[in-house]
Amino acid sequence: MKLLIVEDEEILLEKYTKYLSDYYSEINNANTYHDAIKLISTNKYDVVLVDYNLPDGNGLDIIKANKSVNQSTIFVMITAYSKERLAIESLNLGVFRYLEKPLEKDSLIEAMKAALLESRNIITTESLTSQFLVKEHARKILKEEYFVTDREIEIVENILIHAKNKIVGNKLSLSDGTVRNHLSNIYQKLHIESKDELKQCILKLNNGEELS
Repeated sequence: MKLLIVEDEEILLEKYTKYLSDYYSEINNANTYHDAIKLISTNKYDVVLVDYNLPDGNGLDIIKANKSVNQSTIFVMITAYSKERLAIESLNLGVFRYLEKPLEKDSLIEAMKAALLESRNIITTESLTSQFLVKEHARKILKEEYFVTDREIEIVENILIHAKNKIVGNKLSLSDGTVRNHLSNIYQKLHIESKDELKQCILKLNNGEELS
């Protein structure tokens, strides 16, 4: 996993890098806003640890710039200023954690391990989404040959990406029972009996194969 640390104090930069080297396979460093922007424009980072106060800008502007390049980056903000407005603005920009200096080693490691786990979850979801988002030609076959509705296709996509009925229900504002009923109808239409079989059906259709 790839980490960028943006901190203008060289001693702290070296310290953070040392603390986190056991948890991230690659760590890049930047001392300024402009150096960070250059790195972000040419690299895709899983996690960014960024100081708010930089000599030529601030951490929030780095987060805003990164969003146009990579929406899935996890940000952890560090600052010497305890201001409610700054904390709120950071959270509104999707900052994962907001940490105040001086940082204890254990607190930093705990926050960055949590950020690492969150990034892995995002990568897994993105991978599943690319696999199981029903392609246009597959959607046409499901609707015309198997009479699967648009709502049922939406449930198929979500159940294969998120796995659990409860998560799908919360996402689509449906009860567990309603999700189960939809799945039962889908299984009947496709002549299958399980989520594993449903997964294979969608993979086949997305790859242009016929269902047996």
